Amino acid sequence: MAEAKITSDWEPDIRTLRCFVTVAEERNITRASNRLHIAQPALSRKIASLERDLNLVLFDRSVRGVDLTPAGKILLDRAYAIFGQLAQTFHDVTASSEKPAGTVVVGMPPTPGEFIAPPLLRHVKAHFPEIELRFREGFSRELENWLLNGQIGLAVMHNPPERPDITSQELLVEKLHLIGRAGALDKPFYTLAEAAALPLIMPSRANYLRLLADQHAEAAGHPLNVIQRVDGIWQLKALVRDGHGYTLLTFGGVLTEFHLGTLTAAPIIEPEVQWRLCTAIKSDQRRNMAVLEVEHAIGEIVADLVARDIWH
Repeated sequence: MAEAKITSDWEPDIRTLRCFVTVAEERNITRASNRLHIAQPALSRKIASLERDLNLVLFDRSVRGVDLTPAGKILLDRAYAIFGQLAQTFHDVTASSEKPAGTVVVGMPPTPGEFIAPPLLRHVKAHFPEIELRFREGFSRELENWLLNGQIGLAVMHNPPERPDITSQELLVEKLHLIGRAGALDKPFYTLAEAAALPLIMPSRANYLRLLADQHAEAAGHPLNVIQRVDGIWQLKALVRDGHGYTLLTFGGVLTEFHLGTLTAAPIIEPEVQWRLCTAIKSDQRRNMAVLEVEHAIGEIVADLVARDIWH
């Protein structure tokens, strides 16, 4: 492709960016043109124009269709973020400061979300029919990025960032637990040294909980005995259920499995490792009645789970 001058203030046309995303999702120009209701030649010209502007090849073409190049994958990720920010901006500027109405996008971790999302949706439908709830699932780092980038309006997350543009409300303080298959733990609690010596299945160090566990274990002089790395919570718990080792998680991370009797959990002591679970929103959303009502409902749901000793 011929070289083109790229300026630092490149401003892509939103319609063209939407066309790019649709082609990337369909992996076929014809299917994308049908979905977008535009002629195939016109769609091809838009993609070619975008590639010329960037001086990059975004798709590998073949008789089977198209596949994203590495540059195309980066652009797709950024495009999703841009469209998420635009959607959240619309929700923010159209939200009422006088009554709870509008769309609230809530980001939550996987397992706590199982216990929070159903009663939350039920509560909002019953009491605030003008609020539309949308859910996104992610872990603390993802939730923090989505919140700061304006892709979600409210997050349920551990240890939210201490920033002037983020406000948080504590839901509960979770403790690190040793997790094993059903019947594998014969003590009501374990010291960190005891837990660290067991064969552990853990996420890689990019995971925030892993970093927290490592910091405390190394400070105590007992580095974790990690025998298997798994960067997926469901696969990690499946391996523990199958007896391949133990893991370290908060109790909230195994709520479902604990109450089903497929995993057991014992708190870590000496030292006790704590992790705050909070709601977090951007400070400028404190005037958004819909966001505030959803945040309040989440607090009541978690408080009820704690009071009934389902979550501790």
